[in-house]
Amino acid sequence: MAKGKKYDFNLVLVDGSWTAEIVRKITSKKTVVSKSQAGFASEAEAQVWAETELKGFLQNQIDRNARRIRLVSESVEDNAEEIADESEEDNA
Repeated sequence: MAKGKKYDFNLVLVDGSWTAEIVRKITSKKTVVSKSQAGFASEAEAQVWAETELKGFLQNQIDRNARRIRLVSESVEDNAEEIADESEEDNA
């Protein structure tokens, strides 16, 4: 399976000002804008903002995924304990 960038940024010139967009790749042909900021005077300013926001955005996703994994593993452990307790009661 090929590994690609799921998140990236685009810089767009609109009416003389730059817009930076954080985009998420949904399929090989489809992307969606997750966050954007308009009104930059130069391409360099827009790029700095996009790179900074992308790092923060990715860190937020990593933290969020870690919380979800922890919640699921805790739920699985709780269910395993309940099943073990019920099994012990049935054997008694």
